[in-house]
Amino acid sequence: MSIHRKMLLLLGGFLLITLVLTFGSYSLTGRTIRARMEKTVLAVMNEKGVALSRYFSKLTSMVALLAETLPSLQNDGTPENYRNLFSRYLQHALSGDVQNVFMGFEDGQFIDATGWTVPPGYDLKKRNWYSEAVSKGKAILTAPYKDLITGDPIISVVAPVFTAGGELMGVAGFDVNITAITESFSKQNFFGVELPFLVDREGHFIAGALPGWTLPESILNPSADVSPELAAAGSALLSGEKGPIPLPFQGDGATLYASPAGETLLMGILLPDSLPRAFIRDISLLHLFGGFTTILLALVLLVPVVFEISRSFSSLSATLDRLRAKIPAVWDLGEASDSVQAIAIEIGEAMESTRVPEFRRLIASMESTLHTIARQGERISALTEEGEMTRRDLCETNEELTKRQQIWKNTLEVVEAMATPGEVEKKLPLIVESIRKSTGAFGVLISHPSSGILEIVASCGYDGLDLTEFQTPLQGTVAGKAFEEGQALWIEDVSQEREYLEVHPLIVTEVEIPLFHLGNPKGVLEVAFDRRVPRNDDLLETLLPVASALAGLLEVEDAHGEIKRSYRYLAEKLQSVTEIYHFETADHMDRIGAYSRLIARGLGRSAEEQEDIAIFSRLHDIGKLRVPLEILAKSGPLTEEERGTVQIHSLWGAELMGGGEWLDMARSICLTHHEKWDGSGYPVGLAGEAIPWEGQVVALADVYDALRSHRVYKEAMTHKEAARIILEGDGRTEPAHFSPEVLKVFRRYSDEMNDIFEEYGT
Repeated sequence: MSIHRKMLLLLGGFLLITLVLTFGSYSLTGRTIRARMEKTVLAVMNEKGVALSRYFSKLTSMVALLAETLPSLQNDGTPENYRNLFSRYLQHALSGDVQNVFMGFEDGQFIDATGWTVPPGYDLKKRNWYSEAVSKGKAILTAPYKDLITGDPIISVVAPVFTAGGELMGVAGFDVNITAITESFSKQNFFGVELPFLVDREGHFIAGALPGWTLPESILNPSADVSPELAAAGSALLSGEKGPIPLPFQGDGATLYASPAGETLLMGILLPDSLPRAFIRDISLLHLFGGFTTILLALVLLVPVVFEISRSFSSLSATLDRLRAKIPAVWDLGEASDSVQAIAIEIGEAMESTRVPEFRRLIASMESTLHTIARQGERISALTEEGEMTRRDLCETNEELTKRQQIWKNTLEVVEAMATPGEVEKKLPLIVESIRKSTGAFGVLISHPSSGILEIVASCGYDGLDLTEFQTPLQGTVAGKAFEEGQALWIEDVSQEREYLEVHPLIVTEVEIPLFHLGNPKGVLEVAFDRRVPRNDDLLETLLPVASALAGLLEVEDAHGEIKRSYRYLAEKLQSVTEIYHFETADHMDRIGAYSRLIARGLGRSAEEQEDIAIFSRLHDIGKLRVPLEILAKSGPLTEEERGTVQIHSLWGAELMGGGEWLDMARSICLTHHEKWDGSGYPVGLAGEAIPWEGQVVALADVYDALRSHRVYKEAMTHKEAARIILEGDGRTEPAHFSPEVLKVFRRYSDEMNDIFEEYGT
């Protein structure tokens, strides 16, 4: 095939590739746009759905808790008591969307937090919120309806309330104004035309982006107010179909994306097909314009060049054919030089007529190259040897880079270990092990300052040597010097360092890196080698970021400990208040703490949990601060009403503990230490594993100490009598009241319980 034809084929191939790339880019762009839009819509739906689910789940939990609490007010609850309770719930509601807390009683009475008076003829049993809660028998979300008080669209979160005997008292719940939800959905506009909406499982529209989408009736019952398009979208959403659902919409098409928003709500977004088509159409026009412009420029610029190049190559080919016979079959160096020179001159003369400057430069370059070829032969050997040396250098560099890569990989593992959730004391052993692996060290340890010394908080290596009790003074040691001066120290030979404190006899080289967080010293990272290692700045640069992150981790642990100490101090002060008001002695409080710590240890709880329950169990009766003093100080038997008031101290104690995370255990103990394993306890009547472990422990500890202690209405019992009653029962106290696991621990540590009682006295 001639050069002329090849160049034409090359030009044609270029044009064809341009067209294929143009249309391929168009197709790929279209798919990418649809995928990105779908990904964006699904991500936003998931985020919104999770938020709504959490919001209504929390409301449902609050209503369920309210329903469990209300039976305690049955005997002595006045409308004012109920209204006060509802007002407190309203004040602590999750957001301003909760506009009322109420209860409808089985006898027709209605009480709410706002003091609303029901209109004449109002029958609460005919209200949907009442009938639905009773029929379902659990906490639910109602269908949307208009509030009789405000006229706003609302939904109610309601739950039936049953007495301890299982009789229906009524229905309690929250009114939630959905105007804010509707406004939020009307603003959920990401591309300009998509339509988000929210329905319940019965098909009622709760919120939507178009006027008229908040409907009183179900979309499953076609009516004049429900358009076929709206009914189709809602029906598809309720059908539970997975993935995008194509639907007709406003004379065109649309795609429905659906996502659950909790157990009772569904969220959907209608994305009109016109939106991606508009994007793709605009991009397609740009692609077509660019493609055809490129083709036109190629035709204008390349065709003349192709023909000129083709003519020049044809001339060069003919000249080379004529000179082929002039080259001898066997060359010596002289003949080669003469032949190359002659070829260069003849080629230059033959190509003088070409109009392509590039070809003229090519011929001049060829002539110069042919003259240089002989001279280059002598240098080939030298270059080969040099290339071999370069190859060896590259291999060494590659090995070094491989080592650095492994170090950074291990460093990344250290950082990932720091970033994962969990207790710092569990992370530190993993971190020092990763550092030891990445550096090839003999041992690695982390120390933390305490009262003028450095205490080891984590270590690994050192031939398995236990360094738990090892301490390093801040003064007169290498580690202390690094800590005080804030500078990393590289001790190449520890035997030559006067201030070196021996950790292990095999250590030769040691690196001490101070751990600083925001300018504050937090400890020292020590990396030890059992061989002589010269100072390596690259290794130091790798370890310094790790040291900085470690300092931040130790800062978090210090702050964590400070917070816990503060809460424990608060708990001890609250114990003092309880002693003053409740006539309980400090010995009684201390015994409860000691019993609880012992039982927690027997259950296999962590040291931190044992310490927490020893502190917070002393506050188990702090709720009695709100019980009238005349009831607590009464020497005779309590009336039924007085006994009910005293029993509320569990709820009051939980209220006094507040919502702080660090007081979760104290709040749980106050609330559940009178619950019994068989469900016969108070205030809620929890049973079995529904009672938190700390409540199970304090329940037995409190009963044991009460049996052993002297009261105005009874004499103190011996340990043997108290143990027999707990393990065998006496009619009032039964083994079924306690956790079987806690009873096993009590039986095993019975003598230690007696020792605690004897130690703290009565």
